[in-house]
Amino acid sequence: MSKKVVVVFGGATPEHEVSLGGARAVLSNAEKLGWEVLPVGVTKSGQWLVGDGALEQLWRKADAERFAKGITPDDDVPGSGGSVRVFDGPPGAEVFTGYQLGFPMSHGRWGEDGTLQGLLAAYGLVVMGCDITSSALCYDKRLTKIMLAEAGLPTAKGTHVEQSRYARSPHSVTDQIREVVGPLPWFVKPNRGGSSLGIGRVESSDDLDKALEEAFRWDSAALVEEAVPHREFVLGVVGKTAESLVVSPAGECVPVGDLYTYEEKVRLGNPLFACPAPIDRNLADRARELAIEAFTVLGCSVFARVDLFLDERTGQLLINEVNTIPGLTEVSVFPKVMRAAGLDYPELLTEFTRLAASD
Repeated sequence: MSKKVVVVFGGATPEHEVSLGGARAVLSNAEKLGWEVLPVGVTKSGQWLVGDGALEQLWRKADAERFAKGITPDDDVPGSGGSVRVFDGPPGAEVFTGYQLGFPMSHGRWGEDGTLQGLLAAYGLVVMGCDITSSALCYDKRLTKIMLAEAGLPTAKGTHVEQSRYARSPHSVTDQIREVVGPLPWFVKPNRGGSSLGIGRVESSDDLDKALEEAFRWDSAALVEEAVPHREFVLGVVGKTAESLVVSPAGECVPVGDLYTYEEKVRLGNPLFACPAPIDRNLADRARELAIEAFTVLGCSVFARVDLFLDERTGQLLINEVNTIPGLTEVSVFPKVMRAAGLDYPELLTEFTRLAASD
């Protein structure tokens, strides 16, 4: 199969600019990798821009405050000056005639939740990454926890809260949280979302309403979990079957404050990130085992990032979440941990195409 790749980025998501940064990195490497790329940018209003100049058009209109560290809307991008066809929504399949691979690089709802993966598959493209089902499972944190629990894999105690139910009966919801999650403090986050947007820490029951209000800005449901005193590790996984996966060493994300925020992850470029993490061999091996099990149980394929917590009370590793479209900018942790596994950025992209083309 030739390396003719449709790369889709942008979209109506708070992580729009993160996606553009990743697309710039991918498109900058495409020519030397031998890819024939069709860039497809989706505006924040849902228009589709197809052609070499798609990234530039979105880039110049982007919010400078949401770009990763060191990036500005004035920077040069691949395809500058190129032509663009504009569509009010997804174009007809004939636009992608001759292309075999579809690389979804849009984050958040529509990009990571299986919708874009299904659309690319409907166009007849082989998806470079997780399929519809695994994308949907991993994007919905409640479903992720259910699947992991059924497989006997460890996660923090948590419960799902619907915005409509909380509006009708806040006291019963609070009682449910106490019963399932246990005593304060708690963490609250949107059930579907990423980049630490909408997360909050609840120290007293009086703080719950405000924390849920913030989470509901991003999704109609929230996940409330025990506030585990922890260290946070991330591992990259690349491959298809458990026997042939390439798993990175654990990298450690050390928050500057109480929460590992969007600002730290993106705007500051993970300032205290370290890979390999300073942990002993037994813990490193256990982290690797859990990454493989989570990737496999959730049906992931080609690549994903597995996030773990080390519970400092018990020394137990917990699976926090699995990200099927991790950031691919120069400061993103996924390329960093995979580099530690022996795959530099161009080699990582080459492996994506090889794995996708092996279907």
